[in-house]
Amino acid sequence: MRYTTYVGSLTDDAHPLGIHVLESDAETGDFRVLSAIDGGMNPSYMALSRDGRHLYSTTGRAGFGEVGANGGLAAYELRGEKGEKLHLINCVPTGHTPACHISLSPEGKTLVWAEYSHATAGCVELAADGSISAEKQMVQHVGDGPNKPRQDKAHAHCAIVTPDSRYLLVVDLGLDQIKAYDFQNRANGLTECSKATIRTVPPGAGPRHAVFQKNGKFLYVIFELLNYVASYRYTGEGFELVEMRTLIADPKFNRDCKASAIKLSEDGTQLFCSNRDMTLTGRDTITVFNVDPDTGRLEFLSESAVGGRFPRDFAFMPGGRFALVGLKRQGQIGSYAYDRNTGKFSLVKKMDGFHRPLYFAFRTAWGQA
Repeated sequence: MRYTTYVGSLTDDAHPLGIHVLESDAETGDFRVLSAIDGGMNPSYMALSRDGRHLYSTTGRAGFGEVGANGGLAAYELRGEKGEKLHLINCVPTGHTPACHISLSPEGKTLVWAEYSHATAGCVELAADGSISAEKQMVQHVGDGPNKPRQDKAHAHCAIVTPDSRYLLVVDLGLDQIKAYDFQNRANGLTECSKATIRTVPPGAGPRHAVFQKNGKFLYVIFELLNYVASYRYTGEGFELVEMRTLIADPKFNRDCKASAIKLSEDGTQLFCSNRDMTLTGRDTITVFNVDPDTGRLEFLSESAVGGRFPRDFAFMPGGRFALVGLKRQGQIGSYAYDRNTGKFSLVKKMDGFHRPLYFAFRTAWGQA
């Protein structure tokens, strides 16, 4: 099966084409570029509607203000036989810098986001035609954490909605917390629900991203500053810590690595976490855990080198046989075959010509949209 794939990237004046459209082959791991567009400043993170008709991205637009205050969200209608043509529907400002993370609520009718520099987060409703409403609800975090200088102030890094649509969770690396807000009553403003807020242990771990188990019972959180992953049981009222597991097999390398992305396999039985080598000496890896969906517990399977620098984000092609990895500091995208028995990744193909690629979204296979 071949899939149209959308790649979000960071941009600068010399590299304005921040959204690339690829054709990916889930049977061979091959991929090629179909097109690229200017999606504004830093269209680095995306969310694809379940019906494959609309794509949402972070953006910065000159009309929204000066750099540092021109952040926004963009909505695209996907046209063409393969969904390879992006037609801009509308953009709305969010203020400050472009968001670093967006996602859709479980019912797909609300877009939520997190912005790093000023620790803002919020939600906005989507219309039937896929456009983004001008009315939004926002919060701004204040405070700091013990792990200086990275926790010198609040830094919202990820925003997701619980599977039951009860809470908006905002993962804040700087505050060392995952703040929970009342999502059901968001029309009246976002009110924090302290009983469901998660406070990091040990202090200074720096939560970065989070993902829910497919059955909605467990939340997995990756911690950037201390390089571990934790599982939490979701009770419907709040969260209970199940366990914490380190991501780096050899502890002597722990201080030189910073964890980044976290993903689950399609069946929810394996968890993947990418690690970036800050010394640029080549220890850039993806750690794999087997998952018990009934208990939330994790069993270490492998730590596999990707043979490239700074795997900030990655995603599996549908079917789980191959993964695309954004090698940010090399300006490359790599395709890797994955062996689920060993947890090892092996390079299939690398392609140059991308500027700090980050996020991947796969549209329904051609002819099945």
